[in-house]
Amino acid sequence: MSAQTAAAEDAKDTTDPTGAKEGKKPNPHGMTDIQVLVFIVCAMATMTLALLDGSIISSAVLPIVRDLDPAHGIDRFPWLITAYLLAATAAQPLYGRLSDSYGPRRIYLGALAAFLAGSALCATAHSLTQLIVFRAVQGLGGGGLMSMTLIVIATLYPPKSRAGRSNAGGALIAAGLIAGPMIGGPLSENLSWRWIFLLNVPLAGLALAGVAWALRLPVKGTRQKVDILGSVLIAAATCALLLGVKAYGDQHSFSGPVLPYFYGGLLMAGAFVARQLKAADPLMPLTLFKDKVFRPAAILQFAGGFALLSLPVFLINYLNIVKGVSLDAVGLHLIPLAVGVVLVFIGWGKIIARTGRCKAVLVATTATATVAVAGLGLTVADGPVWQFDALLLLLGVGLGGVTQIALFMTQSAAPADQLGVVTTTSRFATMLGTTIGGTVLGAVLSSRFASAADASGVKDPDAAAAQLAGLDPARRHVVTDAFAHATGTLLLTAAGLLLLALVTALLMRDVDVNTAADGQADGTSAEEPADATAQEPAQEAAPQSEEDDEDARTDAEHPLPHALHPHGAAGLGADGSGSRGAGRRAA
Repeated sequence: MSAQTAAAEDAKDTTDPTGAKEGKKPNPHGMTDIQVLVFIVCAMATMTLALLDGSIISSAVLPIVRDLDPAHGIDRFPWLITAYLLAATAAQPLYGRLSDSYGPRRIYLGALAAFLAGSALCATAHSLTQLIVFRAVQGLGGGGLMSMTLIVIATLYPPKSRAGRSNAGGALIAAGLIAGPMIGGPLSENLSWRWIFLLNVPLAGLALAGVAWALRLPVKGTRQKVDILGSVLIAAATCALLLGVKAYGDQHSFSGPVLPYFYGGLLMAGAFVARQLKAADPLMPLTLFKDKVFRPAAILQFAGGFALLSLPVFLINYLNIVKGVSLDAVGLHLIPLAVGVVLVFIGWGKIIARTGRCKAVLVATTATATVAVAGLGLTVADGPVWQFDALLLLLGVGLGGVTQIALFMTQSAAPADQLGVVTTTSRFATMLGTTIGGTVLGAVLSSRFASAADASGVKDPDAAAAQLAGLDPARRHVVTDAFAHATGTLLLTAAGLLLLALVTALLMRDVDVNTAADGQADGTSAEEPADATAQEPAQEAAPQSEEDDEDARTDAEHPLPHALHPHGAAGLGADGSGSRGAGRRAA
């Protein structure tokens, strides 16, 4: 049985309102109830680990620096976060192509194994340099855990069923937002910072064994070649651009190493685009960006990462410096944010499962996010804490909705054999936005703070928390007031980008998940008009030449794939390229 046939049968069975055969919906791909339960538990555990390890280390700065590099550790510590993000972001496109070529099960297990190995290595590091290198290994696996989990779940369940199962994902994101700041510091102070990584080892090991036993997916009948050169080019371009952004965030000017990084990154990006236009099996088909669902969704993914996912760290610093909330207790003020995430996941899952439509929910959550961020920007300077918490609830609605619903729409509109590349390309846009947004918004914060806090003698917002206790009351007030106004400017900048995202959401084509499963099974896009197939009889009635008859027979033997595919089995690309396309143009 082919993967598409299995997916089609699974979709039909799962969406059967009567309860399918024998009054019970069959499990995906013949998995038993126990196997489904084990996989879901393991998938949730790995997603939680991936969410935690992206941020938990930031709360263990002092113990790590004291242990590994007391002299220069503070200056080098940001590389522990940068190395993880660079590896996780640069590997995204490769994960998608490997998943589509070899099947998501193998690649999922490989990502989990890499994360397990990286965590074990981090726990045994004896120098800060070793820890930075091992964090890159951990990021290589961690970057794949979230994406591959999303790909596997999209492979197992049709879109409508997947929307109804979104509650657990929202709870996990919420738990990650709260747990990271709350457990990282106490764990590293009371036991050892190594336990941040050691806890991953048994959990990831059990998840690896559980997924290997429980997960059953159809074996790929054919394997596409992986574009190794394209993988190297996109990884080099991503690393160079992100390093350039980081250097700009450190210097706040386009000088020194900033320009070489940007020029090198743009050069590699141009070479990658040229490679994708020529490659027989491109790593990231550029025809994706012609799709009327994927293109605006990618913009929303980037904007959501830039203006939403990068904000929690700034809000934590605001609570600590301006409101005087200790880092151990700051997680309590993130509870409204987490509640908003859970509520929107429960809400959008039920609405989409009932109506089959996605756009209205996407527009509503994007509008809510815009209002929340703008409200925070206008009130953080002098607003009470309860007002801040109320706006965090609304921010959680946007944070849990914008990028998640945009990703859900692109997955629902994609053909089954493009789920991998569509998912990871979307995640790539989100992670780029988060990394770039954190740096750019940090530069906005630093610039505004330096000018407002000039009289206090404290010009670096990163050093404000450490120096605040040693200042007299008057200078302390200047610093806290400057930090509050700088945070407001940062939030209003993010709100401006979200306003553009709202316009994009309004212009985006809707996706009907009721037809998405059939579209994925037969290789068509869910966003195509419903009457597209109804026009085929009229087109078939047109007279055909002998050459057309021969082409029709060839098409029957070698059916062309979805329009997102760059080249078909018979040699004709979606743009008319290939051997048969050239013959037709010559004729």
